[in-house]
Amino acid sequence: MRPIERYIWSFILIILPLVFYACGSGNDSLPPGNNNDKDKGEAPEVIVNPVTDLKAVETQKANELQLTWQNPSEAVSVEISYLPDGDDETNAIITNVRVNDNIKGSLLIKALEYNTYRISATAIDNYGRHSKKTTITAIPAEKDAEVSWEIVENKLPIADPYILYYNNKYYAYGTRINGFEVYISEDLKHWKRGERLALSPENSWGNKWYWAPEVYYIASKNMFYMFYTVNEHICVATSTNPEGPFVQSEQKPIVANEKGIDTSFFMDDNGTPYLYFVRFTGGNVIWVAEMNKDLKSIKTETLRQCISAENSWEKKQGTITEGPSLIKRGNTYYLLYSANHYESQDYAVGYATSNSPLGPWMKYSGNPILRRDKEAAGGLVGTGHGAPFVCKDGSYKYIFHAHASSTSIGPRTSYINDLHFSDNGIISISGELIKPVIVKQKVSILNNVQ
Repeated sequence: MRPIERYIWSFILIILPLVFYACGSGNDSLPPGNNNDKDKGEAPEVIVNPVTDLKAVETQKANELQLTWQNPSEAVSVEISYLPDGDDETNAIITNVRVNDNIKGSLLIKALEYNTYRISATAIDNYGRHSKKTTITAIPAEKDAEVSWEIVENKLPIADPYILYYNNKYYAYGTRINGFEVYISEDLKHWKRGERLALSPENSWGNKWYWAPEVYYIASKNMFYMFYTVNEHICVATSTNPEGPFVQSEQKPIVANEKGIDTSFFMDDNGTPYLYFVRFTGGNVIWVAEMNKDLKSIKTETLRQCISAENSWEKKQGTITEGPSLIKRGNTYYLLYSANHYESQDYAVGYATSNSPLGPWMKYSGNPILRRDKEAAGGLVGTGHGAPFVCKDGSYKYIFHAHASSTSIGPRTSYINDLHFSDNGIISISGELIKPVIVKQKVSILNNVQ
């Protein structure tokens, strides 16, 4: 054998076992638990455990089912499918729920119609393998449950009130304690007190005289802004939730070297933000300034005086205009405000109009539109410092506070009435007075169907 032939055969003898070894180890990249049983005609081993304890409970709402289940340890997601019992599986609605190390999973199903539903849950592991389905049937409530309330307090115990309507709920804020509470309602009559303070003193600049909070959702920033008074200075705090906690990230007043109270925010159709507030310039006088884009400071060069106490109904006790709120209808700006000292039984509400958010303002000749002698007051005294708000149906209402009685100023409480615009653009406050109450909901025991 020639040398070159010996060299070739030596190379073949060395490399050939390595090739066979590599070809015979093709299963090393398969996920654990897989083997070649299928080549032998046997079913592969199922190693993803199914979800357990799958339950469906009807809620207080029609056609809703609250699902809960226990996740297996290896699951990274759970596939939930549901459809009317008897329908073809191709019509099933499918939702994937991430596990995120949660032992217990949950999902709220909002079905389109009342029916018996077949619900399946399938665990999926990190390799995309599926467990066997766990299946139950359930029937939601056919109608919304009648809510039963336990009245805790027969009044809404805040002054300088404000209501935000957001995501099908109403949120009320007002003056009462150091910091601010939040009250939540779905019908404006029954209110539940929030579980925590919306704003705590430790999250704000000041430490006393917490007055007149107003909360706005700014969609462009995906953030809630609370404008309020503390230590007779105006401040702003933010939160990602209308219930709070609101935090004043820069613990300083909006206007550092001047006292002020009663802030109210307005953003015009072109996105320009304005802040209305009271300055102590010859009594309590309402001013406005354009805000900077951070919504935490004003452009002082844009400050303009809006409303001061001039008419007889505004000066029965003190030289005071306060509690501003702005509404824009068409091309007209409406500035609602209160006048007189809040301790006066003749504390009242009026408004002025302008074709610009900066004024000049023309007071309505029929002012005041709310006072103790008006039908809308319902016999209350000291009515004022309120705020308009938009309801679920798009109509306006007005929340305001009043004295505790004809002989006692405090504690002040809040009431709600209708706010109307006439065909001529005249504002009136009227209708049946809503007297809010603080409640706890009585929880009904609902059927658990499987």
